[in-house]
Amino acid sequence: MAQPVKKDIIIVASHEEAARQQISAKLIMAGLRCLTASSSAETIELIYHRDVALVLLEAAMPGRSGLQVLQEITAVSPDTAVVTMLDGRDREAAVRCLDLGAADYLVKPANLEETLLKTRRILDWRQLVMQHREYKTTLEQRVSERTRDLIQTVAKMKSAAVDTLVRLARAAEYKDEDTGSHIQRMSRYTALVAERMGLADDYVESLLYAATMHDIGKIGIPDSILLKPGKLTDEEWSVMKQHTVIGARILDGAEAEIVKLGAAIAISHHEKWNGSGYPFGFKGEEIPLPGRIAAIADVFDSLTSKRAYRKDDFTADETFKIIEQSVGVQFDPAVFAAFKAAWPDIRAEHQRFRTLEASRASSQIDTAVLS
Repeated sequence: MAQPVKKDIIIVASHEEAARQQISAKLIMAGLRCLTASSSAETIELIYHRDVALVLLEAAMPGRSGLQVLQEITAVSPDTAVVTMLDGRDREAAVRCLDLGAADYLVKPANLEETLLKTRRILDWRQLVMQHREYKTTLEQRVSERTRDLIQTVAKMKSAAVDTLVRLARAAEYKDEDTGSHIQRMSRYTALVAERMGLADDYVESLLYAATMHDIGKIGIPDSILLKPGKLTDEEWSVMKQHTVIGARILDGAEAEIVKLGAAIAISHHEKWNGSGYPFGFKGEEIPLPGRIAAIADVFDSLTSKRAYRKDDFTADETFKIIEQSVGVQFDPAVFAAFKAAWPDIRAEHQRFRTLEASRASSQIDTAVLS
């Protein structure tokens, strides 16, 4: 996990003195650099004069509301992450905060351990994003300065950027026990389907990496919802569905083809062929092709994997039949045809992953016994 750099400044902004003192003390004891602000004006003043990494922002600040301050922060300092602190009964406020660009929210009174955990997670995420930007800037500089080394430089920077993005995608799900494995499996199935659709080799390779970013927006979903073992309420489900929009927002504006494909997949992999999906209800070929391909790969891996909200996983053959029954409703018939053509390879990959994971689990048990 990336470690927060020393210059990262965190602002605890609340008109409640006790909350400011308790939260800032907890963060400082954890080795983080922390400032406090008791008003909206003081918060904005610090934003304009300091290089601030994260603001823990009281939503119900006197004077200008926390939502207004959030909007100004995202406008003048887009690299500053914001976590809003709000009344747990106000679900609509939580959704509004996420829509306005908040990285997450905390329910008052804030649990200090949860606050520290979320703070570290968001600082890790921010550092990865900044590193990726540095890679891109470095690439542009080297291309202009050393044209003769262009091919070698591009190859190295592409590798570094892809690695950073894959790690960022993993950061979005790092609390899930199945974190890296789901990303690896789902992206591999996506590539196998794309190959059978006759897409160019370079495009298939780009999809392989882009698919790892499909759920990157989950980094903006509160843990209380993301990790809930039971069924989500309507309000919680409304927040959960925002991960598609958050993911696209994170990846939006990039020039790299892989990241553009990642954004398309993030926003559209929960759309359905008949228009009943989310977030936009696109139907048919309105749904970007990368999203249509990733959707079938994501569902296949989800159904064949253990989940906290489901008693048992399905076998590969059972899952194939479930997907087949949803063709023309949830899935693009042409994409399913490619999935069906690739089925022997997909089934073999599924078994290979199962064998590797069983071996890894056995090794962990042996290590635990010996220790």
